[in-house]
Amino acid sequence: MASDTDALKATLRRWTLILGVLQITVGCTIGFIPPTAVEWFRGIVMAHIEFTANGVLMVAFGFLVPELRLNPAAFKVWFAALQIGTWTNGAAGVAGAFLGESSKLMPTINEKFPPPNGMDNPIVTGLLTVCGVTVMAALLLTLYGLSRSKAPPPDRVSLAHARLD
Repeated sequence: MASDTDALKATLRRWTLILGVLQITVGCTIGFIPPTAVEWFRGIVMAHIEFTANGVLMVAFGFLVPELRLNPAAFKVWFAALQIGTWTNGAAGVAGAFLGESSKLMPTINEKFPPPNGMDNPIVTGLLTVCGVTVMAALLLTLYGLSRSKAPPPDRVSLAHARLD
């Protein structure tokens, strides 16, 4: 059973890192979309920021996988929640940009950069709602898995105390 969990952890770590870097790449690529190509350019700016920031979050979480103590089912839920949550966040910006609409869940953006076609699009709101629920689930599972992690043995030298001669 332990080797099955170790294999699952290795697979999820690898895919979390790959998809995190892919998400950063998508975010950077979206940054090349010119303002004239969309109805509401602030949505593109949002998508650019969210995809790149969430990609970095995903890469960081990928490096945490070896420390997480979750059962196989919880690991699968963690991975799915992390993927769905991080990708729907940027997708909300892309949808808003091309639709020219935003969501009531974004009051500051709506105030400073009002979208031309409205502030209550169900697609944008739905994506942001899914994002919020799934990212919180991934964060809570990460905290739970880390809290169950074992401390390193006392004879193990940490990198913080290692001397490079």
